[in-house]
Amino acid sequence: MSETIDLLYKHYKQLRESVVTTWNLQNTIQITTSEWYILNCIREGAATIPDVLKKVDISKQAVHKFVKVLEDKQLVQTELIKTPKTQKRVELTPLGEEVYHHSLEIKKEIDRKIEKNIGQDNFKLLQTILQMKWM
Repeated sequence: MSETIDLLYKHYKQLRESVVTTWNLQNTIQITTSEWYILNCIREGAATIPDVLKKVDISKQAVHKFVKVLEDKQLVQTELIKTPKTQKRVELTPLGEEVYHHSLEIKKEIDRKIEKNIGQDNFKLLQTILQMKWM
């Protein structure tokens, strides 16, 4: 069924937009979908710009731009580190951690809405299926 990928993408996009819209309506710091993507990668362990690049499907130039924007919003901080070659280390600031944790609450609320709409058994089944190795 070739529709599977399209259906998954449609739901992913709808969920992602819901998180971004909810956040932006509730907060003065406006964060785009791409900025959330980078923020989450950093929070999940990407410690340098090359680490971020390995996790995302975004150009090096765009990653640098988004990191700079997040730095301007005081959500991340960067520092040059000397390894065999100089790299830029990036980490969340205390404000960035706070923003990240608030976004988790938004995601939990969306989970509750999905569970309410599709039923508890279907929600658990959906989670199980999404956690399976597919390929």
